[in-house]
Amino acid sequence: MSESIARQPFGSTVVPIIIAVIMTEALMYSLGSKYNPLSDDFDIANFLIDLGVFVAIAVAASWLYQRVFKLLRKKLRTRNS
Repeated sequence: MSESIARQPFGSTVVPIIIAVIMTEALMYSLGSKYNPLSDDFDIANFLIDLGVFVAIAVAASWLYQRVFKLLRKKLRTRNS
């Protein structure tokens, strides 16, 4: 089955979040969004859009990272055998 959370590498959480932050900023900038939830007035619609884009990119990056990591680990095992 799948590995426990304790055995997964630290990067499986950190790397997708870093990718999601960068990609969300780049995407929102390219779409012309100027909303900043920390300095602008709170707008629930813009906040939900930002959050949705961030979560979608983070989930995709996490899935991709885990697939690549699993493939590399499998390749290393076959090479060492």
